[in-house]
Amino acid sequence: MIKIEGGSLRVRSPGTAKGYVGQNATVLPDDEGFVDTGDIVERRGDHYYFLGRRGGIINVGGLKVHPEEVEAVINRHPAVRMSSVRARRNPITGSIIVADVVLKVGPDSSNASFQTRLKKELLQVCREALSPHKVPASIRLVADLDVGATGKLTRYA
Repeated sequence: MIKIEGGSLRVRSPGTAKGYVGQNATVLPDDEGFVDTGDIVERRGDHYYFLGRRGGIINVGGLKVHPEEVEAVINRHPAVRMSSVRARRNPITGSIIVADVVLKVGPDSSNASFQTRLKKELLQVCREALSPHKVPASIRLVADLDVGATGKLTRYA
């Protein structure tokens, strides 16, 4: 069973964890037996969409950005294999959004003019699909990204 509270996904089942292991263990379930997953979701019609993790939210001038939302827009481009969005400190807004992008290997992927055009294209796609505060200030093409054993991006604070 699931419930959404404050945008946060909460789950309950007979196998739901009773607490963390070890001394000073914290009880996970609330009074109704639901565990907060830390996943932020949004309901659109009959479906729920994953926006990101509560701890991964980037604050841009008081506005919230879920890196996963920006990555999903960038990753839809046919030349992109994967991307990672993070915050970079900014004296005016506190943070700005920057993206590291890994390209699919192709005949043009190492061509400098192709890369310049692609960065402009990705920024335009982001401008069309995202609110202005979510658009990356810069896009950097990289050879690879840190990925954990489970295949998930390694995010650094």
